[in-house]
Amino acid sequence: MNSVPNRDFMEVHPLHQHQPHCKQQCFVFTEIADIELPAEITKFGGGSEKLRCSNGGIPAYNCKKDSCSESSAERPGRSRGRKIIIGVCLVLVCIAMAGGIPLALQLRASSLLEARLAFIRRLLTESPLIEGSWKPPSDIKLNSSGMAEIRQNHIGAVLWPITVNCGAQFLDAVQLALEGIDQAKRIIAATTSMHIVESADEMEQAHIRGEVAVLMGIGGGHALGTSLAVLRSIYLLGARFVSVTSLECTTPWAAAAIRRREYLVEENVTNSLNDFGKTMLFEMNRLGMLVEISQLSESAMVIALRTAKAPVLLMNAAPLSLCNSSNVASIPDHVLSLLPENGGVILLNLERCGERQISVREAILAINYVRKVAGVDHIGLGGAPKSYALLLAELARDRVWGNAAIKKLVGGNVMRILREIEALKNRLPLYEEWIPHEAIESNSYCRYPET
Repeated sequence: MNSVPNRDFMEVHPLHQHQPHCKQQCFVFTEIADIELPAEITKFGGGSEKLRCSNGGIPAYNCKKDSCSESSAERPGRSRGRKIIIGVCLVLVCIAMAGGIPLALQLRASSLLEARLAFIRRLLTESPLIEGSWKPPSDIKLNSSGMAEIRQNHIGAVLWPITVNCGAQFLDAVQLALEGIDQAKRIIAATTSMHIVESADEMEQAHIRGEVAVLMGIGGGHALGTSLAVLRSIYLLGARFVSVTSLECTTPWAAAAIRRREYLVEENVTNSLNDFGKTMLFEMNRLGMLVEISQLSESAMVIALRTAKAPVLLMNAAPLSLCNSSNVASIPDHVLSLLPENGGVILLNLERCGERQISVREAILAINYVRKVAGVDHIGLGGAPKSYALLLAELARDRVWGNAAIKKLVGGNVMRILREIEALKNRLPLYEEWIPHEAIESNSYCRYPET
């Protein structure tokens, strides 16, 4: 086909050999002037640019070489190759997701745990973690390793009960208690990072200085020798709490919890808290001493909770429904439910139940259980699985355990009852009663006969 040399017509080039498989739809135009071209076309130079037409037909833009030069044999092969590549990519993506998502979740969980641990460590620099029923190392001296353990657990204060063997009751129990207080003071004086305190304010000041505060007490009422005068003297020596009884060590004025079925109960001993026992509680309240009741019999605990003029304390304890063992004081639910009325605090030992190690999950379950029964204002800590920081970090995953609630748990509640006891100090009348002679006559062989 020859070109038509006419200036009034669009310049048409001779037909070239078309590339295979380029779609061709040809129309013959005669007069270019008879056609009204749209603006999209006329903007390319008003038709002055050279346009190509296949088979002398419709004007068209240049066909790109790479889109029109493929052969019919090459296109199916490339299509299959693309499908194979896409399939391999999908398989690789699935493998990556199968292994990568759990890893990503683990990394995320790890980073979240580290964030919670950092939050807990920062919180424990603001509020001291008070551990109840603390015992010094077996070698008596607080060496560097013993102090390192306390520091690693982020403990800011401890309650140290001076214990006396129950067999010393009516013998030299009072002397052993005095010697125990003297020994505790000498041990603490030999350290540079522990300090004996006697009030909530002193405890806070020791924490600010970076020292571990020590609140001393007596670990059993049998060490008082059934004497209000001994109680007052021990207070003057620095003791700030008294456990009314130790385990299975009933005194003439208070009944202890009995765990062994073969335990023989003496005749004429109280099975609860008698009148002199109530007087002992009132005098402790007047002095500003915490009354610790965890090892009392169930009936005696109820009477103490309803009789005491100030909040009581339960140390080394756990809910009876979750742990019934001799290594902790197992507290029934109906006793826990009386804590809000009294204002008292239970210090949960969440390290072991008997010989079995308590898991972090079980510890959190116990904390939340006591919170449900007694309330967040009546819980403290006296032992933890692994470490306090880990326990509190896991507890912080629950939104109900915010900053304020955790501060109450770690020591705020104990500080509160200490201040309430101090506010009551010297506001009650002085008690001068003596225990009735008939209550101790069968065991008074170590007393000088009264004239």
